[in-house]
Amino acid sequence: MKNKFINMLMIAFVAISIVSCNDDETTPPSNNGTTTYNSGTVGLNFENIAGSVFLDPTGATNYVNAAGETFSVTNFKYYVSNVKLIKDDGTKYEVPNSYFLIDANDTNSLIAELSNIPGGKYTGIEYMIGVDSARNVSGSQTGALDPVNGMFWSWNGYIFMKLEGQSSASSNNSFVYHIGGFSGAYSALRTVSIDFTPSVLIVDGGKREAEIHILTDVLEIFKNPNNISIANSSTIMGVGISSSNVANNYADMFSFDHIHNDPL
Repeated sequence: MKNKFINMLMIAFVAISIVSCNDDETTPPSNNGTTTYNSGTVGLNFENIAGSVFLDPTGATNYVNAAGETFSVTNFKYYVSNVKLIKDDGTKYEVPNSYFLIDANDTNSLIAELSNIPGGKYTGIEYMIGVDSARNVSGSQTGALDPVNGMFWSWNGYIFMKLEGQSSASSNNSFVYHIGGFSGAYSALRTVSIDFTPSVLIVDGGKREAEIHILTDVLEIFKNPNNISIANSSTIMGVGISSSNVANNYADMFSFDHIHNDPL
């Protein structure tokens, strides 16, 4: 009788143990099977090029544009603003106060730092070339928008892109393109959308590096959709059809290169 009672206790213990194990295996994870990402900083790295080579902004290297004209570059600056990161679900996160002046002669300016980006996966980026109308009429400003940067017309607001250099195609051996205009038929504001596919940017602060590398090809300023010849147009400044044509071209000068998402 005693042995029978002991056997019954052992059977009951085994049954309880099996039920307990089954409960452990079927309990869903606390995050319901999803991954939680931390907010973090994204580096937006612009690499200026001329075709297949890195751009030399010192004027020591010659390039050939679509018109077959030889030229060198001594000054190349452009505004990138109103940055939006496109999430893997198609929604967009607009980065607050995102105004950056990229200067080929200032290596510190080539990486725009996007702070406090919500954690998650992103498949693309969108930004404006230039400075929006609200900031153009907001009076004196600081940082990238400080007029001391030499990218401001007192009579018409911000210069969106400057390209200056030397060329034998010009009658005075130089060319100057200062492009701006934030309203009207000849506005030079352009929006760029870049798809990372098949790459994915993962923002997970403290765990991963997050950096986007974008190529900026100065040769595109002279072509597609408009052919720009230094011999015919060595100076383009102000707001008008010529500057608008250059703006249509510089909308195509950006392309996706690669992403860094290495674990820290």
